[in-house]
Amino acid sequence: MFKRIKLQKQMKHKQILILIPILILCLFTACGKKKEKYIKDTNVNTITLNEDGSIREIACENFADTSYDISGLKDDIKADIKSYCGSDKKDAVKLLEYKEENRDVRVAIDYKSLDDYNAFNGTSYVNGQDLWAYGDIGLKDMSGNDIYLSGTDTGSGGYKMFCADDAFTLNISGEIVYYNAHVVINSSNSAKFDGMGNAVIIYK
Repeated sequence: MFKRIKLQKQMKHKQILILIPILILCLFTACGKKKEKYIKDTNVNTITLNEDGSIREIACENFADTSYDISGLKDDIKADIKSYCGSDKKDAVKLLEYKEENRDVRVAIDYKSLDDYNAFNGTSYVNGQDLWAYGDIGLKDMSGNDIYLSGTDTGSGGYKMFCADDAFTLNISGEIVYYNAHVVINSSNSAKFDGMGNAVIIYK
């Protein structure tokens, strides 16, 4: 009886010795994996429109020149998301990352759709195939030439229009083809909206 107990103790001791290096290894690999970073070096308001219609927003705000109390801002954002999603809109809005430094706040949020973005933020951005929603608008092509919607080749189909009246950088999964005077082109799939009027891009 006592001999068996002694052997069992020896086996447990050996198992513990084997487990220790495994646990240490876990701390430096998958078990100790760092939380994914979404904001990185983004420091301007940025909206990314994904191919499936979902949206990722990096919202940036500096409160240095205001007396606004930001001590509970993260909790307020979480509460607003919880209130919006309720029980029937699970994952419609997700807080991905919150960074605060010297009263400079940057927040990464995912939205399941543009409808969710508009409802949550009280905006009325448009993304769709009704290119004539604002009539025969004046545009520029990617060479900077002036053109009206009626003079474009968009009648061939497959084009979409994104419109917004706020200032931010928009990244899309596609290629910008036309834009209006309130847009500055960064690249074929990125543009800056100036917030001075209804900015429009047409993309494919």
